[in-house]
Amino acid sequence: MANELARRGVQYVFGLPGGEIVAFIDACRRAGMRFLLTGHEASAAWMAQVVGQITGIPGVCAATLGPGATNLVTGVASAYLDRAPMLAITAQIPASSIETMTHQRLALDRLFEQITKASFSMGTSDTVELIRRAMLVAGGPRPGPVHISVPSDLAVAAYEAQETARLEPCPRKDWTFAPLIDRLSGAQRPLVLIGLGVTPADAPAIRAFVDNLQAPFLVTPKVKGIVAEDHPLFLGVASGMAIDRDIVETIRTADLVVAIGFDPVECDKTWFADVEVVSLDSASMAEGRYKPVEAIGEIASLVAALAPQPKPWPSEVFDQRRNAIRREPREGQSPLRMIEELRSIFPRDGIVTCDVGSHKLLVGQFWRAYEPGTFFMSNGLSGMGFGVPAATAAQLCHPAKPVLAVVGDGGMLMMVHDLALIRELGLPIVIVVLSDRSLSLIRVSEERRGIEPYGVDFTPPDFAAVAHAFGIAGHKARDIQDARDAVERALTRRTPLLVDVPIDYGEYYDLV
Repeated sequence: MANELARRGVQYVFGLPGGEIVAFIDACRRAGMRFLLTGHEASAAWMAQVVGQITGIPGVCAATLGPGATNLVTGVASAYLDRAPMLAITAQIPASSIETMTHQRLALDRLFEQITKASFSMGTSDTVELIRRAMLVAGGPRPGPVHISVPSDLAVAAYEAQETARLEPCPRKDWTFAPLIDRLSGAQRPLVLIGLGVTPADAPAIRAFVDNLQAPFLVTPKVKGIVAEDHPLFLGVASGMAIDRDIVETIRTADLVVAIGFDPVECDKTWFADVEVVSLDSASMAEGRYKPVEAIGEIASLVAALAPQPKPWPSEVFDQRRNAIRREPREGQSPLRMIEELRSIFPRDGIVTCDVGSHKLLVGQFWRAYEPGTFFMSNGLSGMGFGVPAATAAQLCHPAKPVLAVVGDGGMLMMVHDLALIRELGLPIVIVVLSDRSLSLIRVSEERRGIEPYGVDFTPPDFAAVAHAFGIAGHKARDIQDARDAVERALTRRTPLLVDVPIDYGEYYDLV
């Protein structure tokens, strides 16, 4: 297993050891891969997810049986709904004892088959072919996680090659362009919607398509930066982020949505089933009432083949929709102002990761991304705790780039253990903790439903002092300007830093 993973380009395995998985971890060491010990298995899975998204090679996480495997579940489910290639490898009860031994015994195949593209068990086929099959499934359209369970007795057994049928990629169905071209030709106000199915390699073709069509475009959060968001035709981020009503109104202003790699998994409402959509994608996303006119294949080739005639919107309509996405920060400790200040000092090609909470909706909408692969967010599952492990993975993949994690105090409380690995590896990550002393996204939701806020407020620790305890520089900012200055110094010095900045959640009532 380890030799085949290394041969296919895997460099890191993230996880926690247990007695039943140590043989695999040791084999990874001998094969030249680095095992990185995380504080919790969910962090390991999120790190593997982001490595898979960045490199295109499935990221690998490993855990022992029982609680080790169950602790992986949130991160694996995140990779499933965020469409990221991953292998999740867990130990299992010895094959010779599984019918008798009930201690820590769980039906891991049935547990993981609900949140993966496939769940395999070592020993049921040739091991090398099993890894090849798992990597092929994980990386194929749409990408996603694959689970492999390793019975602890088979893990130390001698390998004997077995005859196994090789799994080959399924042939693509031939799709005709005619209906799609007819719809586009007849449209007066087409709108381009770019989604998570596209990759950085598709970016040049998509930019050329937008420039040729001369119609406005939206992106979904997980593909921010695929076309620079200072492009004159950019009209915002769809959907489920801040000012969502304005974004959906922009979508409804169009008479045709040209969806490129669009995946409804990022939407928390079903507007996409009520508008006319033509879709260019690597896999069909039709489900339920969502039935777009589809062309399936290699996305860049499909986009290039369209060769559209210019379809600019009337200037007064376009200007109205562009003005609809502009907002001014409140006075005081405005989270929107904090985002704008961070963007003003952060390099265009730097990488930002965003955790889940109220701030996610503002960062997803108002952080301007300019390059592909520079923005990472959990959006399909929207798992709180994603931000810091995602930043760790991004910095490992891009050691020379600045990496910034924007998290809430609730998410930081969940993932404070990741500071140990950041310190051990000396990663120059900057973490900005927006401290509002509340799970403000839930607080806003409660109040809008007429429910008295309950179970959402808490007293966070002094995160700057916590960072110091882990051996990382910490700064407790007085205000937004002080936080900005501290971040700017850390970016210049290329040193890790956690900045704890107080913010006022009152602005969220206006924007989310």
